Amino acid sequence: MPCVQLNSESTFPALRGIFVKTDLRTKCLLCAAILVVLPLEIHHLLAAFAGAAGYMLLQMLEPAVQRQPVKPRAVKKERAVATPPPTPLPERRLPRRGFTAAEDEKWSQLRSKATPTVQPPAVKPEVRRPSVMPVQAPRFAASGFEAEVVELLTTLQPNDASRAQVQAIARAVRRALGSALPGATVEAFATANPVSGTAFGVAVPEVEVVVTLDAKATSGEGGKLQKSMIRTCTDRLVSQGSFKFRRSAFRGSEPKVTLIAPAEEGSIPFNLAVNATTPGRAALLFEASSRLHPKAGELILLVRRWAKDRGISHAAKGHLSPYCWMILATYYLQVGLDEECGELLPPLSGLCAGKMPAPLENPEKTTVTAAQLLKGFMNFYAGFAWGKEVISVCKGKRTWPSASRPAHVLLHEDGKTKQPGPNIEDPFETTSNLGTCMHWLSMSRLSEELNRSKKLCSGSVSLAELLEPWTPPEQQEE
Repeated sequence: MPCVQLNSESTFPALRGIFVKTDLRTKCLLCAAILVVLPLEIHHLLAAFAGAAGYMLLQMLEPAVQRQPVKPRAVKKERAVATPPPTPLPERRLPRRGFTAAEDEKWSQLRSKATPTVQPPAVKPEVRRPSVMPVQAPRFAASGFEAEVVELLTTLQPNDASRAQVQAIARAVRRALGSALPGATVEAFATANPVSGTAFGVAVPEVEVVVTLDAKATSGEGGKLQKSMIRTCTDRLVSQGSFKFRRSAFRGSEPKVTLIAPAEEGSIPFNLAVNATTPGRAALLFEASSRLHPKAGELILLVRRWAKDRGISHAAKGHLSPYCWMILATYYLQVGLDEECGELLPPLSGLCAGKMPAPLENPEKTTVTAAQLLKGFMNFYAGFAWGKEVISVCKGKRTWPSASRPAHVLLHEDGKTKQPGPNIEDPFETTSNLGTCMHWLSMSRLSEELNRSKKLCSGSVSLAELLEPWTPPEQQEE
């Protein structure tokens, strides 16, 4: 077997000269190459050289790739300097220790001047989605606006059968939650007849079920414990109570879920909330208004039905809630009627304390009908100055924004365009504004619907056309 033979007299001096002239890295590489080649035979070396030559030939035949020149570092520095600094986030401040309340407030005002403007959340208009059961316009056997309103009221007003059905839902919820929450109190509220069948019946149910627990046990940070209890109740009702889950709304001030009652209770949709106060307040306001004047309850039912059919009473979408529409109807009966009709409702200042206001003198002499009140409601709020007037049923008269209750301003997505928003006082919590749930898009929808209804009511229009269910456009307008 032929091997490579080295002549020491000629090889070692040559290698010694090479080592002296090269650096340490090259010496190491050269030694490694020699150690690799030493055990090889002649035909191995020839094959290696042939392979290396072929590889070099292939590299020469391949097209050259033109690489972009590397930019100097100086250009990168200039570009980095030209880039504007990122906008700092608003500071999350904790109460300062050692400061009085006045000093802390003054310091916060000084710091707030340098705080950047926070852009409002993006709001997208609704678009039409495929539906298995599309909404249908109501049909009436009577003819004429007055007769149609009377026919509609007969289906909206609650009766003994509807009240019994609502209480049956409450008992079913109580049975399902009894073992898991033994100390809970379950109440059900319904202003209108829940079996009347309306558009958006699942989005805005007529029945409100409230589970009342210990307030301290559910008053966690940001309502997290309250939401957790709602999830617990929902899991219990769906798994053991034959209820069906439909949707959840946790972004509002009072989180809730929408469920469908079992078939034994009529499969009626209802909202479920924990420690919510709005359903009870709405029931008290409706009862007080109906006792003070029978036409007040009729107008409230008509306004709630109109707002639901036209898709502007879904609070989770940024619209006014049914409770807000009740307040708007009550306020109209206090200040919106002409001198011939006069006021139908007195101020409701004692309602939050449980005191029933005294009715006005001779309310039965008023000859105005519910249909006329509905038309007047549309005309009144179509030209209402939302940014210049405060809706307060406790005062029962026209009031304007003040230092204690400033004007409500809605900011558009661009952060610059402003629009006046509603300022609706809660009669049970006079410091809160119920109109803060709205955004600029829902406010535009509100004005659009009021102007549409005013135009229809000014002519000889049918109630079916006025209550025609609203459907979103096929696609978002540019």
